[in-house]
Amino acid sequence: MTDYEMICHESKKLSSEEQARVLEYIQRIQNEKGGGKTESEKPEHCPRCGGSSVIRFGHKRGKQRFCCKDCGGVFMASSGTIMENSHYDEKVWSEAVADTLDGFVSIDKTAERLGVSHDAVFHMRHKILMFMEERGKAFPVCLKGISELDETYVLESLKGRKFTENASRNPRKHGEKASQRGISNEQVCIMTGVERNGGCAYAVTLNRARPSVEEIKAAFQGHMTTGCVAFTDGLKGYGHLEEVVDCVIESVDKQEQKNAGTANLNNVNNFHSYIHERYSHYRGVATRYINRYNTLFSTVYRAKESLTNIADAILHNVSAHVFSCWDVRHTALVTI
Repeated sequence: MTDYEMICHESKKLSSEEQARVLEYIQRIQNEKGGGKTESEKPEHCPRCGGSSVIRFGHKRGKQRFCCKDCGGVFMASSGTIMENSHYDEKVWSEAVADTLDGFVSIDKTAERLGVSHDAVFHMRHKILMFMEERGKAFPVCLKGISELDETYVLESLKGRKFTENASRNPRKHGEKASQRGISNEQVCIMTGVERNGGCAYAVTLNRARPSVEEIKAAFQGHMTTGCVAFTDGLKGYGHLEEVVDCVIESVDKQEQKNAGTANLNNVNNFHSYIHERYSHYRGVATRYINRYNTLFSTVYRAKESLTNIADAILHNVSAHVFSCWDVRHTALVTI
């Protein structure tokens, strides 16, 4: 039996999800072998004015430059993309994007495999996350049909920061539990919503401990469509969503709903497990960056488009604002 025949035979044993992941992997290999855009390939349009009169214009640091005859602007193939001003080529960025979307690859593992520094991969990963967050704001998730709303909690993390003498608490080791039992200000709340029947998912952090009525409204307003029916765990604040969204809120603690078999939060609880599994693998995520990761998990969990298409959008979409290393450390941070 040839390798090809063996692969075809074994692929039949895989689940549909595993087969999809194999296809995405093969597509990525094909792109690396020449299917993707190269630095020397002439862009069709100028990223500044959109003009089509583009010519080659020498090199800079070994990379091909281009000039637009319409506006006189000089640029590279990566100008306006997430790779602008980067010392690394598209192949390295493709690997960084793939590891980010995977959700189980740490920054250190990516850095070791690519042979680059931890700080370089850290900034690459967070530029990727920030792009996804901006994309999520431009095309917000909207729950429709029958959905489930709930919240889950993770410990506050100051990962990557030094503790001062005046810090509000002592440093905590990885895996150590909170000093207080139950839900307290040590717990960061992630409010989540999931559509039933394989629909989209949404997660956002606005507060610590249990969310208030105003925080629930702020979290879900604009992210639920008219006529949406949402099941909740009975937290009273969710009922006030009907004041700002034309929706129906049902509590799973109603006995008649339990008897009908429709009152459950199985889908949103599965999403919580998905989130916690990845947070555990990362050994915690700094709280100031938590919404970047919330967007990542919301996008990848039950993704409606293939990860290959998501990766291509991240790498090649031209944006009006290109994130810098300064932006990574100082822009769109969560302060609660």
